Amino acid sequence: MSVTVEITNISRASLHDGPGIRTVVYFKGCSLKCLWCHNPETISKNDEILYTPIKCIHCGRCIKICPENHKIEGNDMVLLRENCKRCKECVKNCPTGALASSKKQTTVAEVVKELMKDIHYYRQNGGITLSGGECLLQADACKEILEECKKEDIHTAIETALNVPWGNIEKVLPFCDLFFADLKILNSKKHKEFTGSENGLILENLKKLVDSGAKVTVRIPLIPTVNDSEEDIKLFAAFLCDFASRLCGIEVLRYNNLAESKYLILGKEFTDFGTPQSDDELKSFCSRLDTSLKNETTVYCIL
Repeated sequence: MSVTVEITNISRASLHDGPGIRTVVYFKGCSLKCLWCHNPETISKNDEILYTPIKCIHCGRCIKICPENHKIEGNDMVLLRENCKRCKECVKNCPTGALASSKKQTTVAEVVKELMKDIHYYRQNGGITLSGGECLLQADACKEILEECKKEDIHTAIETALNVPWGNIEKVLPFCDLFFADLKILNSKKHKEFTGSENGLILENLKKLVDSGAKVTVRIPLIPTVNDSEEDIKLFAAFLCDFASRLCGIEVLRYNNLAESKYLILGKEFTDFGTPQSDDELKSFCSRLDTSLKNETTVYCIL
């Protein structure tokens, strides 16, 4: 277990990333740049400096260390990111964690050691989930983590957009009990507009994954005005109809607009797509998609 792995966080006691109580590993780096992403710190594979103003006590240590990139404006400390070389000396010397690093470089062995702390939960009802970003960009690390967990009979899951070479997916197939596969937009041009990439590889990989016999739940992140029209429902149904009966289900995800603070601490622009769907709107979308698929699988949302 000597493989190096780059992550942003390990989150414990999650209830929405697979069956039961989960521990989730968030991998650093993604092959998509979705404008609505609620984990923006995972998109870039590069390390980024996070600055949380509410934690700042204005001690001035960062200014003494790097006056070129830190200064006081009024009552606030300002991080000048443009010329930052990310040496992280300011992070190392920040006493409150107001300045932090978005990337943790560690080893598979250390990740597995952390995951095993909650093994008593997994064995009752739960497991581990690899997420991101796009965890399958680090397929070798994923394979080793999953393989070690399966030795302990731990349920394993992966959350993925499938925008990776098929070979990456093949590496983890023998050790993954459940895949959550994002399906965002069917129109390839529109997909590129909102995610930075066309969707051909994603659609091809999803079909292959289902054909492999893997357990797959398709997830549709429902974004207001982007993929929630009647035309979108028709496109989703037309693509999914051939293999819907072999899916574990289709989960429709409510739009999440609560990530603005994450963009602020990254110094990035937040794109707001409006008000999250009401319960009735979510249920209506699920019902219409279910009807279009002739009830071949379960279409559901978590309210």
